[in-house]
Amino acid sequence: MAKVHIGIPTLNGAAFISECLACLANQTFQDFEVFISDNASTDGASEICADFARRDARFHHLRAPATIPWANSFSRALDLTSAPYFMWRADDDLAEVDYLERLVQQLDAHPNAELAVAPILRVIDKPGGAQTLFDLPDADGLTGLERLERILLGCHPSWFYGLWRRESARVHWGRVVERYPFLWASDHLALLPPILDDRVVFAPETHFIQRIKRAEQVYRLPPPDLMHARAAYSALAREMVRARPWAVGEEAKVLSILERHIEKRVARKWRTYNRVAEYYAKKLFRR
Repeated sequence: MAKVHIGIPTLNGAAFISECLACLANQTFQDFEVFISDNASTDGASEICADFARRDARFHHLRAPATIPWANSFSRALDLTSAPYFMWRADDDLAEVDYLERLVQQLDAHPNAELAVAPILRVIDKPGGAQTLFDLPDADGLTGLERLERILLGCHPSWFYGLWRRESARVHWGRVVERYPFLWASDHLALLPPILDDRVVFAPETHFIQRIKRAEQVYRLPPPDLMHARAAYSALAREMVRARPWAVGEEAKVLSILERHIEKRVARKWRTYNRVAEYYAKKLFRR
């Protein structure tokens, strides 16, 4: 068995899936297999993936008979794998050639770590699109709540596409799918346990490349759903915090940091309430 298994959930990614697969094939670390969870694509992506798998035995194309929700497609990509290290890869994202090698080195060097991540280069892949580098939070020398605050407020959703210990990914993502009925911010919710337990390690020498390729924003929520997502996220995140053995007085401080994280990474409370009011007002006046 390969040391790393990579799961790619894809749906109608014919315009960019070839680049994604080639990026993985050319990694400096080669002890891996890729499992493409094809969500019943209809745009030619299935044929592209099947052809790639025929040419490279490390790649496996598994097409679902019917399209399932995005969150379930991510679960299927994980369930197809069994190696000790696991990585999700979105079908439109890339990484530097040594990305996998650097992350493997970090998990090998830190047996208690659950996840290895790198800086994120976000690329708006359209005319006039910008590039933004999201560096790793500077937590060197920090301990305790100071370190937690720096990492929790400095995390990025694409850390989700770092290298996991597979069992940790299974547990944390399984909880999200079971308890949180939204795709919005589900990546942050899966990241929260290893961040709370200080089990995220950094590989600053390489980069993950998050490309914004799709014209439609499949993850966007209307304001009422966003308000419900914020409430559901907050409830489950607070439950995670309270389940941990903090020193006297620390739990309240962690919950305060968590609220700032929710404001930054999920939805701003009062802005969301105002958007909900505007949403219903517009619906009322359209009658």
